[in-house]
Amino acid sequence: MQEHELKRLKQLEKEIKRIAESEGLKTTDIIFEIAPARRVIEGMAYNFPVNFSHWSFGRDYDRIRTIYEHTGGGIPYEQVWNFDTPKAFLAESNPFALQVLVIAHVYAHVDFFLSNCYCQRSRLSADIASQARNAAARFRKYEERHGKEVEKIIDAGFSIQWHQHPDYFRKEPEEERVLEYLREKLRNELIKLKNPSHLKKPDPKRIEFLEKELAELPDKTPPEPTYDLLNYIIQHSSKLKPWVRDVLSVIRSQARALAPNGATKLLNEGWATYWHIRIMHRLLKEGLITPEEHGVFNCFNAKVTRESDSSFNWYRIGVAFFEHVKERWDKGRFGEDYEECRDYFQKINWDTGANNGTQKIFEVRSAYSDRMAVEDLFSDEFIKQQQIYIYGQVRDADGATFREKVADDPETIRTILKRTFTFHNLPLITIEDGNYDNYQHLYLKHHDTGYELDQMHRDRTLEKIFHLWGRKVYLETHHEGKPILLSLEGDKIKMSNNIRKKQPL
Repeated sequence: MQEHELKRLKQLEKEIKRIAESEGLKTTDIIFEIAPARRVIEGMAYNFPVNFSHWSFGRDYDRIRTIYEHTGGGIPYEQVWNFDTPKAFLAESNPFALQVLVIAHVYAHVDFFLSNCYCQRSRLSADIASQARNAAARFRKYEERHGKEVEKIIDAGFSIQWHQHPDYFRKEPEEERVLEYLREKLRNELIKLKNPSHLKKPDPKRIEFLEKELAELPDKTPPEPTYDLLNYIIQHSSKLKPWVRDVLSVIRSQARALAPNGATKLLNEGWATYWHIRIMHRLLKEGLITPEEHGVFNCFNAKVTRESDSSFNWYRIGVAFFEHVKERWDKGRFGEDYEECRDYFQKINWDTGANNGTQKIFEVRSAYSDRMAVEDLFSDEFIKQQQIYIYGQVRDADGATFREKVADDPETIRTILKRTFTFHNLPLITIEDGNYDNYQHLYLKHHDTGYELDQMHRDRTLEKIFHLWGRKVYLETHHEGKPILLSLEGDKIKMSNNIRKKQPL
């Protein structure tokens, strides 16, 4: 970029900030770096501007670089990180008008970071960038001392890093506090059972069960099932050395910081696209960019928001979602009267002049996750308008595979999208017992009865968990509709029907 273009771009950034603030967006100082393709690819592959090394990061870097070098594509126009002072890379290969678009896009992203309750959770880890830089230096020293074992530990940590509690605001209570709560609960129930009213008879079996539970409670770990597999192993595996706990803690910390962003990807990209369109129009209207530059913007914007039947285009669906919500609330297309209206022509022409659309989309940007948006605001009309379908791989009689629409019912699509956005498209696994059979064996349970685990991923993940835990690992799951219990000790996975049956407290 030539010096006069850089000077003008800096001035346009000030104008974009002014326009963003006039539209009600929150702003702060942002560090923009016009970076070569290599630097942008590194940021994509390593998740942060600087991070520790791992073969998977290198694999992703080589894949993205190869695509870029052979096609000119494959890298984003920008990257922005939700740091205390947000930082963004602008690809130096972008033409000038695209750089202006990207700056507008970034300012809308930053507003979302500052305002959305889930992304604010990420900002609690504002020093995650410095943590990643420091971890890179420490991990290099670990590699010098422990060789390839460091890579194996990172592999194992990555395999379960996203298995966290679905509620990002939840703080895991201390085990002793949970144990005390359970003790009190058991004691109170025993008192009632042993002193029944004249209308009830004592229940000896229940009393016996509760007394046994109370006696065994001090050895119960976790006191209640936990979703946070990595944290439990860090805290309770007797095999882990201090450097291993450090490696796993860094992996978990980064996952905790990134997970809320993953839970709001649709809204975040949709919000940024919604506002970059409006900001670019304002820049043209105020004579700050030329019609030719606005034409370049239109060309790139059309590419970003184009329809695709092969993937879920976050930008297209996201911006259409905010436009849909704004129109509904501007025209009063919500509430009991609207929902109960059965007159087709009255409903398609419904317009109460409510004009609450802007207020509503700002509310959605602040308080919603992607799952909430799908559940509350993905109307049948919107799903059909945007042609949101579920595709699957189908095999024909000759054995060839092809993509085919497998779901077009709005309710089915909402259900699938909600599950995908809630659990990162991962199976729901909990640690039920960390001292199973009183041998410190690890007992895991798979809760998604409607989704069978992929055998290859299931078995490999069990092997990595066993590598961290150091003792026998069990997994209660299902196969072909029937409950099964897998166990792994050493390098052999065994299958049985001996599912643990336990009466609930």
